[in-house]
Amino acid sequence: MKKLLLSILFAAALSQASVEELLPRLTDKNLDVQTQARLDLLAYCSKASSPDASEADRKKAAEEICAALGKNLPEEVMSNLIWNLERIGGAEAVPVLTKLLGSSSGVLRDDARRALAVNPAEEAGQALGMQLKNRRAKSPAETAGLIYALGERKQAGASKLIAPYLNQKDPQVFTAAVRALSMIGEPEGIRALAEKRAASKGWANVLLTDALFAMDHQAVFEKLYAESEPMDVRSVALLGLIMGGNLDVAKTAMDSGEPELQAAVIEAALQTKSPKLGDLIAPKLGTLFSAMKLRAVIALGAVGEESYAETVAAMLKENDETLQDAASQALVQIGSPSVAEALLLNGRPESSRALGQIKGIDQALEKVAVVSTDDNLRSAAIDALANRGRADLMPKFMSWAQTDGRATSASAARAMGQVGEIADLDEVTQLMIKMEAAPVSRDLLLAVVDIIRRSAEQEKAVSVLVGNMNGASPRSQSNILQALVQTESEAALAPLAEACRSKDEQLQKTAVKLLGGWKNENGLESMIKLASDESLSTANNVVLIRGVSRILAGQDKWKFKADVANKALEACRREDERKMIQDVMDKNN
Repeated sequence: MKKLLLSILFAAALSQASVEELLPRLTDKNLDVQTQARLDLLAYCSKASSPDASEADRKKAAEEICAALGKNLPEEVMSNLIWNLERIGGAEAVPVLTKLLGSSSGVLRDDARRALAVNPAEEAGQALGMQLKNRRAKSPAETAGLIYALGERKQAGASKLIAPYLNQKDPQVFTAAVRALSMIGEPEGIRALAEKRAASKGWANVLLTDALFAMDHQAVFEKLYAESEPMDVRSVALLGLIMGGNLDVAKTAMDSGEPELQAAVIEAALQTKSPKLGDLIAPKLGTLFSAMKLRAVIALGAVGEESYAETVAAMLKENDETLQDAASQALVQIGSPSVAEALLLNGRPESSRALGQIKGIDQALEKVAVVSTDDNLRSAAIDALANRGRADLMPKFMSWAQTDGRATSASAARAMGQVGEIADLDEVTQLMIKMEAAPVSRDLLLAVVDIIRRSAEQEKAVSVLVGNMNGASPRSQSNILQALVQTESEAALAPLAEACRSKDEQLQKTAVKLLGGWKNENGLESMIKLASDESLSTANNVVLIRGVSRILAGQDKWKFKADVANKALEACRREDERKMIQDVMDKNN
């Protein structure tokens, strides 16, 4: 349909058909013929008014439409012609459109009014003004339409003609007069609106007030900022004055203690990002109401002056978490490293994000991590440094992981897992062995696991871990095995199976549990082989066989190997496990 429509428009644009030639088709009884004719007319007018067309082409098309409008045509055809004339008409269209303002058809009168409202010729405005001036028994709707049309045109000099209609009782006419005077924005209109507002109440007063504000005129704002005005009006007027460059009133407003006026200053600062306004708001921040504090913090962040950092940071201690988060976000915009400790103490997720975003804050964080005696504060600083990707601090993280502070050592271990690479794995593993008796050993194990998970060199990771098992205590070997399992590498199976035969009961138990929980089918052979070992306890046999059953059950049918399942069946010592394996085999037969 799109292609068809474009083809029609293109063909019509290329044709030389005149409006006169299109009239028979525009009035045809066949709806399809009428529709095509309207498309042809649209294309003709579009071509005549395109940037590539000459003024003569536009005028010729408009004059042809004007000539057609002088004929006795159906209303819907006349309406369509006027609509096209609205798009391309100039001074040449004014006489015809003016005449149509007196049509017996209300539809055509309204069409003609709209066309004159957008006609660029000065004569169109004069015609509308004359119609309004010489109106004879016009309905309120038509009178309002003429007034609004003059307003849309911002017709110079029309305010004197429109102002008397502010005294009309009909709400349509009154509303049109108010809006038209506001759109035109002439001094005479301002005076008329202000005088009428002073004598009005209720919705009329609200409408007049809005119209005055819409003019965006400093003289109007000054008048509406008078102390005799309601506070809601004064606050809007104040915003207008400040946005217009009058900053003197802003200081008085902030000093007044009036929340509505202070809110206007804050809004102006948010919109203009003016440091002069920010300098007025910052000293008052602590005295503002909670809701206003939130808006003021956002405004100070938008202004972004570093001198506001401490003032905004003080909001991190407020009870309102929304305000705390807004303060963290504002501090990112302000970008001062001096607020590092305040953000660390806050401890909310938003403050942690801020610590990761503020430029130049690393030095301040390192200082806290080194000199602070507060374990939690040091911990938060280390977390922040890790979030900033400080891999160069691995030696310091190693050192901090060995401190007495539990929170500090745990954060240091987490940091190693977060920023460490495979090249650091050996040192972190050795530190885990060294600290095996300390609570941090568990955190170091998690760090080792994190490094392995992020590394693409799984075989190297296995090699490092296996190399550190020699001479390690059963407890450390157990930790290393837990890390080895994360690789899911076939190379990890041999040391894991060996540990399953360990004389140390706890190490053996851990190894069997880990091997029994192996997820990859590359472990089936080792698991079955070990389960078949008569020296292994029945309990360990059960753990391993159940692990085998789980892996087999999860295999796709086309990958299922009956010979492996048979070996597992032979290794079973209890009927329960034998039934589990048999069920898997039956399912895949």
